[in-house]
Amino acid sequence: MKRVHVIAAGALFLMPGTALSQLHAPYILADRTNDALSVVRDADGSGAINEPLESTIWFNAANAAGTLGPSNPTALATCYTCGMYGYTVMGDQLNRAVYVLWGDPYTLSAQGASDSLVAADATNASGVSFAFPTGVAFDPQGRVYVVNAGNASGNDGIYRLTDLNGDGDFQDAGEISDYVTTGAFGAGNGPYSPQEIVFDAAGVGYLHNSSANLHGIYRFQDIDANGRADDSGEFTPWFDAANASGILLSAGFALEPDRVRARALYMLQIASGGVDQLIRAQDLDNDGDANDAGEATIVWQTAEAGFSAIDIYCTVGGRVFVTDNSGKRVIVLTDVDGDGLFTSAGERADFYAGVTLMGDIRQIAALPCNGDLDFDFSISLSDLTRLLSHFGVAGGAAYEDGDLDGNGAIDLADLAAMLSIFGYRCE
Repeated sequence: MKRVHVIAAGALFLMPGTALSQLHAPYILADRTNDALSVVRDADGSGAINEPLESTIWFNAANAAGTLGPSNPTALATCYTCGMYGYTVMGDQLNRAVYVLWGDPYTLSAQGASDSLVAADATNASGVSFAFPTGVAFDPQGRVYVVNAGNASGNDGIYRLTDLNGDGDFQDAGEISDYVTTGAFGAGNGPYSPQEIVFDAAGVGYLHNSSANLHGIYRFQDIDANGRADDSGEFTPWFDAANASGILLSAGFALEPDRVRARALYMLQIASGGVDQLIRAQDLDNDGDANDAGEATIVWQTAEAGFSAIDIYCTVGGRVFVTDNSGKRVIVLTDVDGDGLFTSAGERADFYAGVTLMGDIRQIAALPCNGDLDFDFSISLSDLTRLLSHFGVAGGAAYEDGDLDGNGAIDLADLAAMLSIFGYRCE
């Protein structure tokens, strides 16, 4: 069984890209129609996906491990701080389970015999329900957290999952612990509807809540270091109906860091009249919330028919990807004129539309670009140093050590490949 080794902290709010040139990263897209995760990449920068080379199955029921295939993936995240390419956690509503997937950087697949397992299901010894997993996130130490939205089969909660005995799953006693539960949400299935979560570089968490009268973003932090973040004063509104920016909040699911601006988050919501809105909230004065005047803006919206925005991803260069479930596509927003909005002509493009491998596109997660050995969204001196430190060493042929071409050796071909993209930003 593969293991996760934490090597660095990096779940940052502010991850500015400094290189001018871009690499086109692979993205995992959850597909509810085909019960699969697919990986797509605009490898040639054309703005389109040319099948089959640029669109392949990442994970489905045909996997060689015999892992139960996805039925309704409702949460998805990849870890950039775990020291392993493509370490992915997925929540599945119909299977009432949490999956762990290990991606192969050479085949862009998690279909191998040791690439997947159901890591937590209804039989877990901690007695925690994942009947409706709505969010997954990793903290700066690479620890995984899963949100469950309460229903008849389980309560609202954010849980920390830890593999205590090294068997690859979270099924054993004590491996799933309460992080934000009754202290914030109340007993049972209460008034909250917790959805996606993210963490900043300091380990502070943020939750998008989607229930009436409690819409918005909540901040949670384990201030007293007792292993949970729902004691008095630890779970507080960060952006809610009290905001002085005049934004009327409504139901929505997605939450994503703005990787260009400090202390900023993106959220999606469906406003009155079926208008899909992308909101940026930013704690400009660093007072612990984004409720002050001018700290939140609707940066893009659409009222077009047949549009169902589900998830978002923000690149280190500031582009924002919005998945459209009904349109079976991904909207890519680019702030061309630098006004902080995505409303000008030419700032929207439709990617992946018409890709025949895809059905209803829902969650999106990014994979590292080839050559990004330290998973920091750029090809820099640290990547080159890592490759050179393993150059020619027998047995040192893992991707993270610098075997970029997967030929079992770290040699001149890998060095040449690294140098050809040195200084590029991974988007």
